[in-house]
Amino acid sequence: MSGPLRIWLIIGALVLFAIVCVQVRRERIRVADSAFWVAFSLVILFFAIFPQVAYWLASLVGVQSPSNLVFAVIIGILILIDLQSSSKISRLTAKLEELSSKIALDEEDE
Repeated sequence: MSGPLRIWLIIGALVLFAIVCVQVRRERIRVADSAFWVAFSLVILFFAIFPQVAYWLASLVGVQSPSNLVFAVIIGILILIDLQSSSKISRLTAKLEELSSKIALDEEDE
């Protein structure tokens, strides 16, 4: 893993951590949801500080370049988070529609 890539990963992890902290402080994200993002930034930071782990995992999995492995892991995790968020949004949309229907029926009865 090249030096500039490691520096960008460290900067990115620290910026992500700072953004999450600010979002929690402003109550724009729940603490429970922020735990994942803090852990995610720590994993990125870990790979940047200890690239030997990325080299070892890349050889274990059979990936030619450790940076490819790091990016593939990051992309995979983000896809899973996007899927989870879409599921949450769908459930909340269904609840909102049900609630608005109940309110409309209650107003009609009055």
